[in-house]
Amino acid sequence: MTQITVDAEAILFDLDGTLIDSTHGVFNAWEEFGKRHPFVDGLGWEEVANKTHGRRLVETLSQYCNIQGDKLPQAICEFEDIVINHGGGPRILPGVKSLLEKLERCAPESFTIVTSSSRGYASAAIAKCELPLPRKGLVTADDIGPGQGKPEPAPYLAGARRISNEADFVNKCVVIEDAPSGLAAGKRAGARTIAVCTNHTREFLHTCIKDERPDFIIENFEHMTVQVQESGNLLLTLTDVNEATQ
Repeated sequence: MTQITVDAEAILFDLDGTLIDSTHGVFNAWEEFGKRHPFVDGLGWEEVANKTHGRRLVETLSQYCNIQGDKLPQAICEFEDIVINHGGGPRILPGVKSLLEKLERCAPESFTIVTSSSRGYASAAIAKCELPLPRKGLVTADDIGPGQGKPEPAPYLAGARRISNEADFVNKCVVIEDAPSGLAAGKRAGARTIAVCTNHTREFLHTCIKDERPDFIIENFEHMTVQVQESGNLLLTLTDVNEATQ
C-alpha cells in the first residue's frame, strides 16, 4: 500500500454505499418488504439484500419478488419510503462532505452522481444528507433502459455524457464505487475505477471480478484529496491505496 496520484477530467460517483450509507435502512426495508411481499423460491430477505446490492430496484423486484408491469412503480415507492422514513435513513460517509463541497466550489462541472436508485430516492437521500446536488444533474435508474442497469456500461456512459459530449470522454473519467456490479459497469464503460471499502474488504474487491476488478482500492474518502489544476483537470491523491490490477 502506498500513495499515488491519478489525473482525470471528471469524477463519476456512485451514491449509495459510496457517498452515503443506507445499509441499515435497506436491510430493514428488505425485512419489512419481505413480510408484505413473498420472495421467489423461498429466499430470505438477507439473501435477497446481499444478492442485489448495487442493482436497480426495478430489476430486483421483478426478479426476486415477481412484481412486474403496472405494480412496479407503487412497489418501488413503497420500498424507498421504508428506507428513507422508517428504516433508519441514509447517513453521509467519512470524508464525503468536504470532498463534494470542494468540487462544488472549485470545479462544479467536473462531477456527477450515477446511481441505481430512482430519481425520487436519490434526490431525497442527497437532501437528507445535505450534500451538494451536482450542477450537471444526476443519472438515476429512471434514465436507463430495461436491462441496461449496472453492471452494464450504460449508466456510466450516460454519466460521462452529462459532463461532455466529446466522443469517448468516459475514458478520461474516474468512476468511484463500492459494489462489484458498479465497478464492472465503470470498467465496461471504459473508465478507470476506484473502489471504496464501505461494504467489502480490500481482499474481496481485489479478487471478486477478475477482469473487471478496480484499478485502485482505498478505505474511504478520508484517503483521497482532489486538486484542480490550471488546465481544469482534477488531480486525485490516494493514500493507503492498493493498485488492485497488479
